[in-house]
Amino acid sequence: MSQEAPDQWREVLRSAIQASSSESVLGTHFRVALNAAAKERGLQFPPKNEPELRLIQLLQRYPDVVSVMRRPGQDFLVAPTGKSDLLAQRIQDRLYGIRHDLFEAFTTIGGAQPYYDKSQDQIVWHGHDENSMPVDYVPIEQTIEATEIEMRRDFIATISGRPTTAEALESALASPRPLQAFGRAVKEAALQREWHSFRTKRVVDKIQRWASDHQIAWKDAWLTEALNGYSWKSPGAPSPSEESIAAEGDPLQSLFSGLDAADLQRISIPLDLVLKAIAKSRKH
Repeated sequence: MSQEAPDQWREVLRSAIQASSSESVLGTHFRVALNAAAKERGLQFPPKNEPELRLIQLLQRYPDVVSVMRRPGQDFLVAPTGKSDLLAQRIQDRLYGIRHDLFEAFTTIGGAQPYYDKSQDQIVWHGHDENSMPVDYVPIEQTIEATEIEMRRDFIATISGRPTTAEALESALASPRPLQAFGRAVKEAALQREWHSFRTKRVVDKIQRWASDHQIAWKDAWLTEALNGYSWKSPGAPSPSEESIAAEGDPLQSLFSGLDAADLQRISIPLDLVLKAIAKSRKH
């Protein structure tokens, strides 16, 4: 690329993304808008001197203009930087989660103080003496139980059409251990998927506000697909695959059945261990 090219492509991206101010756009659709904006400026994509350049690679060069969310097995999504909530709205379509260390940092109550290391794009935990922290460490406000309870009450308001269930969830929040009791009540009401989506959206909003306040560019890698291939049982008859798993006494099914949406969001199981557990269950 010439010296002027980076700024030219930044303007191309800004022009192409302008039409997507109210919703995220599929990568293939954004490619059409990009080509049109490039043609207006006498450019073409991929550039002649970078014929192998992929669209996702170009977008990743300009995190100040566009945010990208990869979706395994699907086209990626594009949204204007600063409007990553548009990406989070797609959480309703398929289950997505938040990168484990970020999820922990923005949801853990008490304990050490979480910091975001800008140079390494990772969370570190330290004591509360901010004066001794490296300049690249950005503090993250610690979560308190009252805020978590308030969020759960907001979720209850979304199911006001199911008064009995709403009452059970509200009753759980009045227990001595409200967060744990709420998780059990959500599972008993078969609302894990709905709660997962609601909570993930709220935490994404919280991360976005924090990033904006500290002038940290949103990173698409902060969102990950949650437990690919596993879906919670919705009210009604289970699918044949679920029936067969239950009949075999799959240890993984037993493990998952005791966890709520927040727990499942944090799980990462090496494939070799999954296959080992399944093989062992079939020998018995």
